[in-house]
Amino acid sequence: MNRCAHPSRFLLLALLGVMACASTPAEPQNPAWADVAPIFRGECNGCHGWNAGQTGGGYRFDFFDVTESVCGRAARAHGTELALAGSPLGPDGLPVSAAKIEADVVTQKGATWPRMPPQPSPALPAWERDTIERWAARPVKGPAPADNRPPTISVFGYPANAGPTLTFTAVIDDPDGDSALGVIEANGIAAFLMNRPGSFDVSFDTTTWPAGSQPLTAVLCDGWTSTTVDLGAVQIIH
Repeated sequence: MNRCAHPSRFLLLALLGVMACASTPAEPQNPAWADVAPIFRGECNGCHGWNAGQTGGGYRFDFFDVTESVCGRAARAHGTELALAGSPLGPDGLPVSAAKIEADVVTQKGATWPRMPPQPSPALPAWERDTIERWAARPVKGPAPADNRPPTISVFGYPANAGPTLTFTAVIDDPDGDSALGVIEANGIAAFLMNRPGSFDVSFDTTTWPAGSQPLTAVLCDGWTSTTVDLGAVQIIH
């Protein structure tokens, strides 16, 4: 009897082994926000993102913190009614606890299913749950990913001149898939807040603005750092 297996069988087994190993990322032993944020983004932020006031009980997990020290003037776009995963106040006026997040994703004694994600969604994979548990024991933000890139803004229909109303479309995005927010400022006269990635119909009432050239800038933040983008000047005509 030939004791040598067919080479294609060994190739198939090797490929299956590689796929099995590749399907489960390594679990960080001391996770920081850069480790858990992608889990929240993939599993939680559909309800606990920018729309958390309507779908997530007011708890927003797409940023660790949004403060002026981190986001500059873009911090104003976040609002005060939503909670973050770091240390700000939640909708009930109490700090959001990492331990509460952990308790919601781990099946508690006497229960048959974790509270989050709610059924019929499947429970978190073990490696995601374990990463959150480790982070919850020491919920640090830590450094930004080494290859982190700032958010971007694109404008469409940006006018050279404007009368009583200045309107255009702005789209903010993040090349790393992070959440993003920002503010469009008109030389300290007015500000348009953008509390999420995506498209916005920007509109300014310019009736009280002085006539002449008015520069506009955008301040954007991805939760790690802020960036300022010069959008160009618009000639205000009365």
